[in-house]
Amino acid sequence: MRYVIASLLASLLVAPAAFAQSTGSEQLLRPQVPGYVKAFENTEADGARLWEYVPNGENVQQWTEMLTVTASRPGVQATPRQFLGFIERGWKGACPGGESSWIREGEENGYPFALLMLTCPNNPASGKPEYTWFKGIQGENHFYVVQKAYRFAPEREQVVSWVQYLSKVQLCDAQGSAHPCPTTRPAAR
Repeated sequence: MRYVIASLLASLLVAPAAFAQSTGSEQLLRPQVPGYVKAFENTEADGARLWEYVPNGENVQQWTEMLTVTASRPGVQATPRQFLGFIERGWKGACPGGESSWIREGEENGYPFALLMLTCPNNPASGKPEYTWFKGIQGENHFYVVQKAYRFAPEREQVVSWVQYLSKVQLCDAQGSAHPCPTTRPAAR
């Protein structure tokens, strides 16, 4: 399922956006994740980027949890529902019994966003269940996605913790007043 989603994202985005990573004057801000290490990074010729983080001791082939950050190639124009809806359709097509739930949609710091949860009772690629939350943010020139995945059924506390994490992820524009960046930021990782 991870590779199906990565392929779907690659057609539209494929990019990392780390803690205070910039794409032009836009910056995707996200809190540091203790105990996670960068396991993979890719920058495409078209400007799309992808970063994958896993708990220390795991890798992109053998993981139980993963945090993925992507930034689309420049010029992708889609609403969060359209963009994440594309991922949702691919997920359901690749996972028999896959389900989705739109958690929240709105605007943060002047940017449209949506939060989507997808579940797969038995990922055909891994033979394990997969639970994934996606936060998509429509920037001026890029579309950003921060994704948290589990290859097991997470406990309630884990879900609450990561949904809170995703609520702290935000996009800002270091040069524009319409989407101001905070004056203090958490340390980058």
